[in-house]
Amino acid sequence: MNKCTKCEVKIDDHRFHLGYTECVDCSETEKYSAHTVYPHKTGGYIQPVKKSQSDDLKRMDRRSTSGGRTAKGIYADQSWDRWLEQYWHNKYNPKPKKKRVVKAVKINYIPKDIVVKDVMAKFNSRGYNSAVDLLTTMYQEDKISLITKSDLTSRLAGLQMLTKKQRKYLAKLQ
Repeated sequence: MNKCTKCEVKIDDHRFHLGYTECVDCSETEKYSAHTVYPHKTGGYIQPVKKSQSDDLKRMDRRSTSGGRTAKGIYADQSWDRWLEQYWHNKYNPKPKKKRVVKAVKINYIPKDIVVKDVMAKFNSRGYNSAVDLLTTMYQEDKISLITKSDLTSRLAGLQMLTKKQRKYLAKLQ
């Protein structure tokens, strides 16, 4: 027969098999409480914890059902009312639109005919690479536009493909 060590009352067999030697009334072991854990939106599970831990967890848990929590956000400070008031105010008192003034950037490039003469003179005296280097330098110094540079580079490439005889003949035509 299993009896309580303090008051000599019979202990239930299930309680005795769990290792308890005192009855429920005499025991100093704290009663377990439950805390629901939600690892995701659904599929929560129950975790056994001590009563003091359960109270702390309920206080911290955002899904807690206790009524001691204070409201936050829209409900607590009537921010919905403020938002609605601001909405109607802005609807009937629109802000004046800002005027944007865009200034066109004007760059004075060297006229294309002068650039062509300089580049062709360089090509005839020093060759293709020197003429292309001259074009690149002029472009980097903002003396010519990218379109002018690419146009003259393709002209130079076409001239470079010709033989000397064909180049002389072409020079006579111009």
